[in-house]
Amino acid sequence: MITSREEGFRRRDDTPRKVRNGIRLRTKDESVSFGWPAGAWLDRMLAPYGEAARTEGLDFARRGQTVLLNIEPGRITATVQDAAPRPFEIRIEFEPIGREDWDRIVNSMAREAKYTAKLVSGDVSAEIAEPFAAAGLSLLPDPAQVTVKCGCGEEFCRHAVTVLYLVAERMESEPLMILTLRGLYGPRFLERLQEARLLATSGVSRAHPIPGTAAAIRALPPMEQAIETFWNTGAGLETFRRERRMEYAPHALLRRLGNAPLEGRFPLVGLLASIYDSVAVDARRRLAELDDVAVAAAPPPPDDEQVESGKPDA
Repeated sequence: MITSREEGFRRRDDTPRKVRNGIRLRTKDESVSFGWPAGAWLDRMLAPYGEAARTEGLDFARRGQTVLLNIEPGRITATVQDAAPRPFEIRIEFEPIGREDWDRIVNSMAREAKYTAKLVSGDVSAEIAEPFAAAGLSLLPDPAQVTVKCGCGEEFCRHAVTVLYLVAERMESEPLMILTLRGLYGPRFLERLQEARLLATSGVSRAHPIPGTAAAIRALPPMEQAIETFWNTGAGLETFRRERRMEYAPHALLRRLGNAPLEGRFPLVGLLASIYDSVAVDARRRLAELDDVAVAAAPPPPDDEQVESGKPDA
């Protein structure tokens, strides 16, 4: 009887063992690339690794050689199966940002509405790194401040590269993970930022300033004392002038509410923001039309010569 071992079918010692239901890259593209921050984070992390480790690690990530992957504040732990009977344990630790530095960053970002608005809508752009740089810190990790330990005993091995590719792909869909790896859970950072934003605005954040006419209502007598004159316009209507341009914080209500709990293809906050913008554009157009009608119906100005001489019309 001829066995597979005698026929030369014995698995090579350097061939990684197959993993059933292993964690693998979802992308099928030949070249793997990510946007910001995942792409920039991966480039930083792969800087010390050689070409062979990068190629083999990417191949392991595609083949699903990762058994376990856990991401928590300041730490990544994983197990990757190679040719050895047992998978290797990998531990990647990042030097965390201190509590006082986090407070400075949060308070700095809370003073400008744009940061809260971007993060609430899921936009983690490179602009978010500015407050970190202002505090003398880097949002992206410095390889010198990263500790990588693998059970294989090698430095800058392909197993760590495998894990880095998988984490970068997750960060592509969950960009707040960049904050988690710097030591503060991403959603918790967003909560702290929204809280600090409310404190920075003294708990009051108006979408529009109160018009003068509305403010004057407070000076009116109680309604029970004005029943007979309730429907009279009074002199206020004649002196009313609509303010053409009123400065306001765009989408202030959406920013205050934060992310919607509903899931879908498009973020609900972004859809509502688009609707609000469309309504605002249409309202400005209609107001411009009313202004044109008012100008056309206005009486002609008096003749300059008659005004200067004080003489009436002939």
